[in-house]
Amino acid sequence: MSIVTTAQAVPSRLFAIYAALFESETGEIKDRIEAWATPPSLSGRGADDDGESTTTLFNNTLQEARRIGLVEDIDDKLRLTADARGGGKKVRDSEVYFLDYMRRTLFDPARALETQQSGFMIALTWFLSSSPLRPMNFSEPPQVGMRAQIGDHAPKTELTSLNRYQNFLYWARYLGFATIVGGRDADDQNARRVIPDPVRAIEGALPAVFAEGNDLPIEQFLTRLSGIFPVFEKGSVREDYEAMLLIPVPDPGQRLSITTSIALQRLADRQRIALTSLADAPTRILDFGSREGRVSHVALRA
Repeated sequence: MSIVTTAQAVPSRLFAIYAALFESETGEIKDRIEAWATPPSLSGRGADDDGESTTTLFNNTLQEARRIGLVEDIDDKLRLTADARGGGKKVRDSEVYFLDYMRRTLFDPARALETQQSGFMIALTWFLSSSPLRPMNFSEPPQVGMRAQIGDHAPKTELTSLNRYQNFLYWARYLGFATIVGGRDADDQNARRVIPDPVRAIEGALPAVFAEGNDLPIEQFLTRLSGIFPVFEKGSVREDYEAMLLIPVPDPGQRLSITTSIALQRLADRQRIALTSLADAPTRILDFGSREGRVSHVALRA
């Protein structure tokens, strides 16, 4: 099981447990946490929008919180693990610490394997390899198209049903890699679309990427970025995924994906970074779909 395969383990529910325990450094009795999540009038009934009892929602979410290392059982209490708390104290912004822990867990290949979350990075790499110029349908499972791309490796993404696909999309959006737009159309059909959009994730990583200097050759920039998120170019998970492709990536090591290219250009447009192409310096091709550009250096701007 994982945050993708456990239907109840959406970001809001896992964070709700985290936030409740974040405010109690000594832990809370499990029944009290469950009571907060499942009021007596709703407990055991199909009170949730998904048609499941709130007790089931809580128990399955809690099970995933344990599996991912967020909480531990101490005597008759639930408590955040020291690693999940990350030194945070109550009254502070608990979501900052929650996001930090989830990123450290999901994007460290060893930790992801240990906590049974490896499929998320493979799915995210597939997602980021798609084109933001062709938004995906939120309500159509991707198995057919995915199998055409990576064949028998498709189950490694864990996106084997519509429910799992949507759970993945909620997490991709929460972690800064996706945008979900739209609602229902005139015929009351779900018209939501999903766009690969890692701008927030890259922007959040900029301080670490530029920790030792504000101007980096593009290869060094990619090495540092992929060290934080191995789903980007030069990352270990990205390279493993590209080895699965039935049709190899054109110009490997030279061309950035459309998703990465557009994200970097958007950050440049926002004055967060500067993209330059110096004569005689090694460059990468920026792919914008209808046009191309080149970049040899990335600089951090104020």
